Amino acid sequence: MNEEYVAYLKSSDWKERRKQFLEDVNYECEECGEKATQVHHLNYSCLGEEEREDVEVLCKQCHEDKEIEKGTDMEEDDDYGEW
Repeated sequence: MNEEYVAYLKSSDWKERRKQFLEDVNYECEECGEKATQVHHLNYSCLGEEEREDVEVLCKQCHEDKEIEKGTDMEEDDDYGEW
């Protein structure tokens, strides 16, 4: 992950957007229906201006699975407000 993206994930702007996305689906994972704690970016072209269609709300396991599919490894010790 690049430094700019990591900084954004730690920003108050992202925390507010992330919270709204989670609330929009009642904290329910859009893949499996379990409790969602993370928000997955489907694209990175509009960071800071994400719309609902730009993200997917997921539980930790489904988010990890998505990142593995993309060939990205979520670090075990990364803490970006649960992404």
